[in-house]
Amino acid sequence: MTEPEPEFIQTSAAPRRRHDWLSPLLLTLSLHLMFFTLLVNQRLFTLVGQSRGAGEFVLSVGAQPGIDEHTSDEQAGAAPGEPAPAVGPQPQSVKDALKSDAAPQPAAREEATPKEAPVEKDLPGKPAQPADSRSLAERLAGSVGSEGGKKGSETTVNPGGGSHGLRGQGKRGSGLKENGGSAQTENAVEMGLAWLARVQDSDGRWDSDGFMVHYMRNPTFEERMAEGPGGTYKDVGLTALCLLAFTGAGLSEDDVRYGQVVAGARKFLLNEQRTEDGGFGRVHVQSPDMYDHALATMAIADLYLNNGDENLRTPLRRALLYLLLQQRKGGGWSYGQTLPGAGGSRLLVEERNDLSISGWCILALIAGREAGFEIPKENLARLVDFLRKATTSDGEGTYADIGTRAGDRGRAMTAVSQVCRRLLGEPGASPTQKKQRSILAANPPDWSKVRDKANGSFYLWYYGSLGLLLSKEDEGGSDRWREWNIGLKGALVNNQCKDGGRRGSFDPAEYWAEHGGGRLYATAINVLSLEIYYRYEPEYLRSRASEFADLWGK
Repeated sequence: MTEPEPEFIQTSAAPRRRHDWLSPLLLTLSLHLMFFTLLVNQRLFTLVGQSRGAGEFVLSVGAQPGIDEHTSDEQAGAAPGEPAPAVGPQPQSVKDALKSDAAPQPAAREEATPKEAPVEKDLPGKPAQPADSRSLAERLAGSVGSEGGKKGSETTVNPGGGSHGLRGQGKRGSGLKENGGSAQTENAVEMGLAWLARVQDSDGRWDSDGFMVHYMRNPTFEERMAEGPGGTYKDVGLTALCLLAFTGAGLSEDDVRYGQVVAGARKFLLNEQRTEDGGFGRVHVQSPDMYDHALATMAIADLYLNNGDENLRTPLRRALLYLLLQQRKGGGWSYGQTLPGAGGSRLLVEERNDLSISGWCILALIAGREAGFEIPKENLARLVDFLRKATTSDGEGTYADIGTRAGDRGRAMTAVSQVCRRLLGEPGASPTQKKQRSILAANPPDWSKVRDKANGSFYLWYYGSLGLLLSKEDEGGSDRWREWNIGLKGALVNNQCKDGGRRGSFDPAEYWAEHGGGRLYATAINVLSLEIYYRYEPEYLRSRASEFADLWGK
């Protein structure tokens, strides 16, 4: 009798094993399917709840009830001619910080690194102190007070309000309509910003002598020079100017398209602010100059006025104090910065007063004032005295009092003089303002004259646009602005690159672009000029400037 075959015994139990293995698998798959279905439904409900338009939530922040038809709910901020209402506690002014007779106890900022200088806190309610006899340098070293840098604290500015009341989505259209912009100018701005974003480096900077590698493969030396590169030490100033082109359109880190561009530029600039004294520009191949510091200060202030980020208050305060420290006895500024050295400050004493550099410094101080930091009267008085001396009896501005290009004249310097005098309170009806407006209006932007560094540069177009728009309400100002604006639009809209890797940029066709900032400078400053229709609220700026009128006497 033979034994049963083992194969028969094994096969009789096989179906049971298969059933026991399959049932748990099916149960597990069913549970996963149910979980996945619930997850998808939850995500769909979340997306529906977030389906508002881009920027809608940002624009609604700070909206005030009772805004009239001209200033819609999206145009939150001060009415023309009125100061922006402060949200939260008023900031301590630079003036008050400088008057402090004792240095507060240092407190580390939340994001401080081991190398970062300590930040002292405000002393709210501290009684006024008598005039401080210490030098500005001593006060800078010991009395820089700020509450800035605290996350979660109430903002001290109304983002997008006041002088910035026409910026941002939903607002720019009213500025275009009121001040003579068009769909063509706005399209040119968009093209320019797109090009600038394309050529930004990954660390947030715009590389003054290497930007062309983003659209040229292995460029030769000749090809690089054709793009008009700046020196290797110009990255700070050019990055600040490019950032201003984005903030000039009301953009900040939360913008859908360019938020990362703005955030990268901000990070780069703050990393270039010296911990020792608050100045911008680290010492690399060549010492940084006051162009770097003034433009970086202005860019940080402009960004702060857009986003109200408290973390920017301390860097801005330190930058403004350093800017005041660098003011020369003659009231202006020159190229050199006072740089920290191993044995103390390494002084670059240069009693030269340069109107071109001083123009950017004054714009930075005005932006700081909009951010809540008042300019001390002693500095204001010296500024007005300097501007009087830098302007001839016929209204022309002079480049410098001594040294490089001393006594040089030109419409560009006249435009700088006119803007700065107006922002520092000179009435529009003054004889000098009238003469200067006539000089500028007689020479509107013309691309065929752009190589004339004194009378036809991009620099002239930038300051001339701001000055004549500020003067729009003065006698004959409307007609002068109209004629200037026709020339501005024709020169820039018609000569912007439209194709290839340079699409959106401007050729470095003028002297300063050819010998300094190249295509980067040309594009950034021309985009700023094309944003003039909404970059500032002119009536608000005029009202604020009138508070300085007493500096000019009767």
